[in-house]
Amino acid sequence: MVALSAAYTAAQARMPSMAGEFADRAEQSTARLTHAVAGARVPAGELSPAQCVLYRVGIHRELGDVDKALAYAVRLDPAVLPTPERRARAATDTARALLAAGDVPAAFDQLQRVERAAPQEARRPSVRALTADVAARRPDLPGVRAFARRTAPPLRLTT
Repeated sequence: MVALSAAYTAAQARMPSMAGEFADRAEQSTARLTHAVAGARVPAGELSPAQCVLYRVGIHRELGDVDKALAYAVRLDPAVLPTPERRARAATDTARALLAAGDVPAAFDQLQRVERAAPQEARRPSVRALTADVAARRPDLPGVRAFARRTAPPLRLTT
């Protein structure tokens, strides 16, 4: 998992070769671990093939290669990710890539998946910003306004 985090960090720093090297290292480790413990359920924070694919979506989106990010997103089965939060992350990263590609309706579909997977994740500021972007680009999408109201409720002040 450290290699995957390093790969994503390298992608954010616009260091594609380093990002690729770290991601490749994680995938090689995953292959060895998967072979060694065939059939075992992978704990939430552990390295797995699905975690590697999930990170590749974000890595390639960060590097500006939206087509490659979406190719990885298509390969990802969120159901095999170990937690609702990881499944929500998969939908969030896919929504970001879809928005970058200009596919606003598909991005909105992914945002709805975030809410179904882990409702609290749909209320994160970064996801709320994606929702605002979708609503601004396509206010005509059925359900987008209700979704925005539901996932970005007004602040309540407590005394």
